Amino acid sequence: MPVRDVPLAADSVLYLHPRLRSLWPEFICSVPQLHRQALQLADGVCQSGIETLMWLHLRGLPVEVRRQVPVGGVGNVDFVVGNVVIEVDGETYHTDPLQFENDRRRDAVLATRGFRVLRFSYRHVTERWPEVASAISAVLLRT
Repeated sequence: MPVRDVPLAADSVLYLHPRLRSLWPEFICSVPQLHRQALQLADGVCQSGIETLMWLHLRGLPVEVRRQVPVGGVGNVDFVVGNVVIEVDGETYHTDPLQFENDRRRDAVLATRGFRVLRFSYRHVTERWPEVASAISAVLLRT
């Protein structure tokens, strides 16, 4: 596994098995130095590898980014920056017709609460990051 993918996989493991979080610091010390820095980025907050990748990108922005933020009537949203909600949609889950409709319902509820919603696909985050970063920056500048 390439080192750049280590925090994505590790974050998924910690999310799925939260009881491992207390053992995480000790585990990090037991792995080769090459992977330690990447493993220290994992904390189990993000729900998927693509969310973790988005988080790693967003960490470089000069703004506060909150992850897995609960919003009444909507549930958790992936990221909140000011009044902007950023959702990352994997293809498998979000192409289901019922989930597609639920995503639009969530967006409408968020809009009524004063949020602007940006939704990006797996491919956007992995292959078109400069466009994603430009879109996020443009919306943040307007808010």
